[in-house]
Amino acid sequence: MKRCYTRADKNQMKDSNKVKEKGNNKRNRAGLALLLVLLLAAFFFISSDAPFIKGARDSLMQRLGYEAIEDTEGGGDGSSSGQNGGTQTVDGADVASLDASALPEYNGEHYVKVNDGRPEFPDEVYERAGLVKDGDTWKTNGNLLGTVDSNKLTPYEYYGSLDNLDRCTYAYGCLGRETMPEEGQERGDISSVHPSGWAKAQNWERCHLIAWALSAENANPQNLITGTHYLNYDGMRPLEEEVEHYIWNTGNHVLYMARPWFTGDELVARGVQMTAWSVEDKGEGISFNVYCFNVTPNADIDYRTGVVTTEEQAAQDARLYVINTRSGVFHYPTCDGVKEMSDRNKKEVTATRLELTSQGYTPCGYCEP
Repeated sequence: MKRCYTRADKNQMKDSNKVKEKGNNKRNRAGLALLLVLLLAAFFFISSDAPFIKGARDSLMQRLGYEAIEDTEGGGDGSSSGQNGGTQTVDGADVASLDASALPEYNGEHYVKVNDGRPEFPDEVYERAGLVKDGDTWKTNGNLLGTVDSNKLTPYEYYGSLDNLDRCTYAYGCLGRETMPEEGQERGDISSVHPSGWAKAQNWERCHLIAWALSAENANPQNLITGTHYLNYDGMRPLEEEVEHYIWNTGNHVLYMARPWFTGDELVARGVQMTAWSVEDKGEGISFNVYCFNVTPNADIDYRTGVVTTEEQAAQDARLYVINTRSGVFHYPTCDGVKEMSDRNKKEVTATRLELTSQGYTPCGYCEP
């Protein structure tokens, strides 16, 4: 039998449904509020740098089978470590490095490791790139679990001022495709720059601290030093190409620093320290810290004047030279420079080339005695 409802019954049912609907709405709102609170708490737990939160987060990750992210290759706190003593200072920040008073002796290799090869930079190198400290490592601001977001990095180059002897000091940056020359771009002329210690006819080369292929820098006197072919092509270039290829293949960025090392007031660097560390993968792709020798095998270099003497030149017998007493340059007697020389500045001597260079005289850049 079909049941009939009176108007009173229907009104009662409507009122009951309304009560149920209000109750459901309240429960839904309470559930949403609880979910929002839980999401906010989870976000805070994941992103907070508070020590007690970070410790709890790392402990949880380890229990879940993950290891806490640490910087094992570089990017440390700037403290000195490893067997190499001494520190270098860049704008007030110290980093483990070489001892300027006891630089490594050339051992037949193109370079030797510094700090056991582990890269370390002053904090400002990281900070200019947009990185912030996260415990013992670096990350881009706001990222979770110490990760690095390429889009939040700031590619840049920075070149230190010349010192009081017009010597290059250092160059560093966060290198990427943004700092490199455009496709098809050719390097400009750099012959206008004469770095400290530059001497004609000594087979010197102008060496970039940060290679043109990484920086697109041409005739920048703060980025060019007097270097041998051995330093430029055998020592530095393979490392520069390693960084260049890594950047092009991955699109990642590399923290990079190069510093020439001088002894006393010498004008030619004894070598160049090169440090590099790939940022996004925290050194898995690029990680080195080395000292490259500015030498020419089987030749003697006067790092004060830039004069290079090969073994063949050192073995030469005494012969007649003409010295310009005003400029301190010596020539072969047949050199055009002798014909233009004033008689009062002209002095003929019989000596070896090595004897003259050891007395501070410089060989002519045209007749190349």
